[in-house]
Amino acid sequence: MTEREIPVRPAADGRPGAGTQRRAREAQRRRRKRARMLRRCTLLAAGVCLAAVLVISGVRMAAGSVQAAAASGSKTAYAPVEYDVSGYVFNAGDPGLLGVDGSLPLAEDYPVDTAEADDDTGKSLQSEAAAAYRQMAAAAQADGVELMLCSGYRDYAYQQGLFEKRKKKYLAQGLSDEEADARAATIVARPGTSEHATGLAADIVTPDYQNLDTGFADTQAYAWLCRYAPEYGFILRYPQDRQAATGIVYEPWHWRYVGVENAKAITQSGLSLEEFVALHQLGA
Repeated sequence: MTEREIPVRPAADGRPGAGTQRRAREAQRRRRKRARMLRRCTLLAAGVCLAAVLVISGVRMAAGSVQAAAASGSKTAYAPVEYDVSGYVFNAGDPGLLGVDGSLPLAEDYPVDTAEADDDTGKSLQSEAAAAYRQMAAAAQADGVELMLCSGYRDYAYQQGLFEKRKKKYLAQGLSDEEADARAATIVARPGTSEHATGLAADIVTPDYQNLDTGFADTQAYAWLCRYAPEYGFILRYPQDRQAATGIVYEPWHWRYVGVENAKAITQSGLSLEEFVALHQLGA
């Protein structure tokens, strides 16, 4: 059944009747009510959106703050230390001062008495160096710094594999065999010429930064090692400013055990191991 329109009976003066006016007022009230509800819904939705934006912005700001702090390399700064080496006596026969490089290769069967130095990685060092590393790692832990021994003693075959892998990388880049061999030798020691074969070399990183690159120099672990490693017999083996003398690129992760007295004397001198030994041998 179709609803039909009911004619409105006008009042005597030509205006709508009372019933019509009442219905008009009610309709107007309903329109105002709907308008108020619409405004409330709009304001509520806007509030929810604003809150979401603020939360997201807060998260981004917090993340940005963390990233900024990390980028700034904010870490504890350690005061420089001066070691009293007035009583130091150089001993050319000290095994801690053993030089190993391209001109001083080790025999393939060079004997090394090793011991596990890091329980987490299972890596080993020469027994005396292993004991010193454990003491150093414990001291660092007490200062809130976690050290990680990612590489220690390597036998001849293992070093051979590392060198060949690096050489193949350069061959793949188009270098000749001679060029690839020479370039690889600046990064990875040839078998028999690596300090790792002595068990005295330690590649040290931290769980938060395990890359063997110069970025390790921006970590708290590196700062701690620079300050305290000599007190446990370790030196930074390939410093950035001694590359001409060592023939090896800057390796902030590579530390060498030489014994406490030697470490303090070498650190105080500012020289690389080979420079320090050569200087004292000349003066002997």
